[in-house]
Amino acid sequence: MVKAGYLHKAKAFAAALVFLTAGATSALAASGSLYDKLRADPQFSTLVQIIDANGMKSAYTSGSTRTIFAPTNATFNAIADNYTDYTDMLSPTNTSVKQNTQALLLYQMVPGRIDAGALKGKTRQVTTIQGTQEVIDGTGEQIRFGPVRYGALVNGAPIEASNGIILPVDRLPIPVFADGKP
Repeated sequence: MVKAGYLHKAKAFAAALVFLTAGATSALAASGSLYDKLRADPQFSTLVQIIDANGMKSAYTSGSTRTIFAPTNATFNAIADNYTDYTDMLSPTNTSVKQNTQALLLYQMVPGRIDAGALKGKTRQVTTIQGTQEVIDGTGEQIRFGPVRYGALVNGAPIEASNGIILPVDRLPIPVFADGKP
């Protein structure tokens, strides 16, 4: 027969274990770098292929906290001219393609962890890691990163990482320069 004191201690221990496990689970959800999270999620396999082909992994594993507006595979598949230029580093024009692709990847990154929920009903001016001034607009039904025509809408749940957050987007965001061209 189990004594009442032992039963009480066992219940308290079990409750503490449940509490600690829940805390560890949420901590594990955010463990892993932005790169690790992208690599583990099949909807970003094309983006990871582009990151790897262009030597940009370090930008996603950096200790600096970042928010990534990450195009999904569906986004790349919808590009009319395809996206093979972003991954074919053996082409004769790969130097300029690589530089442009690297700049595009850095454009999709913003310093800090941006809480999409906190942006509802607001706009925020940011400077991307690439150096472009951009607007994140939360006044519509969906949060938009970048200009209306060349920006992208957040279309998925945020993915927490140890060094930032990933916001899936529906299009490939492209910066617009002073002459109005992407």
